[in-house]
Order: sequence, then structure tokens, then C-alpha cells
Amino acid sequence: MSDTYGTYDPADRPGRKAATPQDQPKLVDEDGTELPPFDERHTESFTGLMYIGALTESFPWLGHNFVIRTLGVDEQLAVAQVTKQYEGTGGGEQLAYATAVVAMATVSVDGEELPTPIAEDGKLAEWAHRRFAYVKANWFSYAIHEVFQRYLQLEDKAAQVVAAMGKAFGPTDSTPG
Repeated sequence: MSDTYGTYDPADRPGRKAATPQDQPKLVDEDGTELPPFDERHTESFTGLMYIGALTESFPWLGHNFVIRTLGVDEQLAVAQVTKQYEGTGGGEQLAYATAVVAMATVSVDGEELPTPIAEDGKLAEWAHRRFAYVKANWFSYAIHEVFQRYLQLEDKAAQVVAAMGKAFGPTDSTPG
């Protein structure tokens, strides 16, 4: 299993230098005393979240290599739109949600991306419906369950990074301005 960072930041343009932990300013408190550095276990992950916008994980499962990534807000809202027709169906609602998340979070399987509509017109909801329909029609629930569990673990890692950053910077009594 390896963690890398996706290129899902709209500001990620050719020729733009990606920020690195070395580019991060030193932390100092109000009297100029240098604070301890951020926990190194999360520095790389936080840099990925902060500047690139997505954590990505590659993992093998049953002879196949999957690459998944965390979802942005637009994609999470598209999942809600895709699964709306399954609301109130009990187990169907949960399976539809997991299937939609997997469809949106899967970058590739064995180096191949999921089918993408040819005439991409920028409408995320339509694109999400097509990906959902593909995964729903072609993947068995075992694969959906495994990828969904890995996605939840990746989201948990992202939450841990954010929590660790909150602890590193500490609370403030007021917000300037």
C-alpha cells in the first residue's frame, strides 16, 4: 500500500512548483519563540491535502491494483444526487451510497481508468451518474465493499492529519481583523 497525492487541484498547472515541507514557514509564537515542528508523520500527508487537495492510495486486492482518492465537496454532493432515488430503501440506500462513493473515488484499476463519457461537458452530476451506472452494472458487491472500506480508511487518515494540524497550531483566543 502506498500513499501519494492526486493532481486534483485546479491550481495545479504545468510549470507551477509544488510546495514541499521545506517550503513551510517555521512556526513561532507571539513572542518570537520557535515552536516545535509539526509531527513528521503527518507532514507529507498534510502538504498533500493543503496544496494538492487529495490523498490517493494504491493497494492490491485479489490480483488487481486499485488507485483511489478522497473526494472533494462537489463530488460528495454528486454522490448525494446519484443516490437520491434509493433513499428509504433500507439496504439498497446503503449499497447505492457505497457504490457511488467507489465510482467517484476510483482513479484506476490495473492502470486503467473507469470509463469516462466521451463528450465531457463539465456537468459533474451527469458524469457521476454514468460512473455510478458503470460500477453498479459491472462490479460485484465484494469489490465495492473492499474499495469502500479502503476509501473510509483514507478519509480517516485525512481527518487525522487535520486533527493533528489543529493540535500543532493550537487554539486562538480571537481572530485578527
